[in-house]
Amino acid sequence: MENKAYKTELQVNNKQVSYFTECAGVARFVYNWALDYWIEEYKAGNKRTSWMKLGTELTKQKQSEFTWMYKYSNWIRTYALKNCDQAYQNFFRNVKNGKTPGFPKFKSRKTSPKKFTIVGEKIKLTETKVKLPIIGWIKLKEHGYIPTNKKVVSATISEKNRRWYISVLVEEALEQTPEPEKIIGVDLGIKHLAVTSEGTYYENPKTLYKYERKLKLLDRRVSRKIKGSKNREKAKLIRAKTHEKIARIREHYLHEVTTELARTKPVVIVIEDLNVSGMKKNHHLAKAISDASFAEFRRMLEYKCAWYGSELVVVDRFFPSSKTCSNCGAIKDDLMLNDRIFKCSDCGFEIDRDLNAAINLKNRVKHTRIDACGEGNVRPVDSLWAASLKQEVGCEVNYA
Repeated sequence: MENKAYKTELQVNNKQVSYFTECAGVARFVYNWALDYWIEEYKAGNKRTSWMKLGTELTKQKQSEFTWMYKYSNWIRTYALKNCDQAYQNFFRNVKNGKTPGFPKFKSRKTSPKKFTIVGEKIKLTETKVKLPIIGWIKLKEHGYIPTNKKVVSATISEKNRRWYISVLVEEALEQTPEPEKIIGVDLGIKHLAVTSEGTYYENPKTLYKYERKLKLLDRRVSRKIKGSKNREKAKLIRAKTHEKIARIREHYLHEVTTELARTKPVVIVIEDLNVSGMKKNHHLAKAISDASFAEFRRMLEYKCAWYGSELVVVDRFFPSSKTCSNCGAIKDDLMLNDRIFKCSDCGFEIDRDLNAAINLKNRVKHTRIDACGEGNVRPVDSLWAASLKQEVGCEVNYA
């Protein structure tokens, strides 16, 4: 059983919008109250109170000081306490592990996202609407998308650019039957978003590049409006919706590619551990690299491989996948970024640069698995590469 989230837009009226805004305010208040409570405990040198005991303390204050909380579901403050507890513990865990710490910040009424979570037991679903505690039935804009015959774990209601969404987390049984001994190498890039060792090319949509001119016009309109005016707020909302559209197009395409790769159900999918922050230091490519969203591609592939029973292997970033010849194993140190065709000076072999890298990533893991299993005599590396290349590309390899 795996937890899977389904997110869709709600069709809300003014009364429901007002209530959702108040619920988000309750979650924000409880989060800030708990964070302030734990900070004061830390300053006093006392042992930190668990979030469950803190919930009991909040219930006592609810009966006297915070009586207005009775208008809202108790699960809103429960999940707000859990979220604050998780953020607080992550800070000390990062400090202990030597990572860059990020202390939890107090949520702002103006800038923080409006969102809250309730437990799935209080939710009823149909194909066209959802029933939430206290507020009642609410229409869904997308019919039949959220499964109605699954166990609902929780539901998160959030707002973005004056649109309200619901993300329902359900328990779902997924079939995990990977194909035996099938390994796929995936090379990420800018010209092509992804190239597999099987010769499949996924084009880079370059969404930000296509909308760049429109964004410049919208930025100009915002700058020409008087600060604090209603017209400036309207212009900022139009600009925000355009940014959201760009993000949606990018996210949708990444979901399509990663789902298609995971549904092939190989035993292993191999990608490279890219140094994205270092790649962004090249100011000629920084915008294109950010638009490609390599980190999001990897994140999606990680949980989707777990869904379909595959294993995701991340090869070390110093492995010369692009500079290594997939035919003879020779390394070409003088390979430039604009060399789109890999030409080996040792064996004269020519192949597309990205396809060559994908095959090298596949064979890197394939050799390791053969060595680890100890299946008889392992052939030389160049022979393995040649055999794999013949199978993938369909050409015979002649050795000098």
